[in-house]
Amino acid sequence: MSKPQSNQWQLLRRVLRWLGTVVLIMAVVFGVKMVLGLFLSNDQVSGNSMQPTLKNGDRLVVVTQTSIKRNAIVTLKSPMQADEQYIKRVIGLPGDTVSVKNDQLYINGKRTAQPYLKTSFMVKSLQLSEVQNGAVTSGQHFTPNFSLATLKATQTARVPKGSYFVLGDNRPVSYDSRKFGFVKRSDIYGVVKWRYWPLNQMKTF
Repeated sequence: MSKPQSNQWQLLRRVLRWLGTVVLIMAVVFGVKMVLGLFLSNDQVSGNSMQPTLKNGDRLVVVTQTSIKRNAIVTLKSPMQADEQYIKRVIGLPGDTVSVKNDQLYINGKRTAQPYLKTSFMVKSLQLSEVQNGAVTSGQHFTPNFSLATLKATQTARVPKGSYFVLGDNRPVSYDSRKFGFVKRSDIYGVVKWRYWPLNQMKTF
């Protein structure tokens, strides 16, 4: 009788060890998922305001716990609907002056390059605007002239403390800080770091 009982105990120990391993693996996977959830989010682009950098349907990895730098692409709380997010580019940091004249961006009075704006796309976008709106694009600018002090949405010379000034790369169609004003840090969810879809257009930012 002792031998069968010994075999049963050995089988029971194996089963318990196996169950313990499964529980441990599940706990680790759940823990990793929870930790990643605190720092990363998976988002999808909806709309054309960030073209040509980002296109409708692009899938992105967003880091939620990180510093915000100039030219970073960020996801933010929609000023119109609480359950929606916008994707825009950070142009002005706290304390900055921001203006555009003749399609040239000036930060704190200094001309600042915009390498993310592509001339070929800018021309096509203005031509499309002419077709859709019946407006003449000759002499028009991709980014209409403005300064923080002259915009109705901002009406101040500098970006306030704890806030940011954001624009979409597709300036003629983008609804951004020129219309809804500054964005508080607390309304920015994270910074886009990686486009993983489409696969043939994977890119880090």
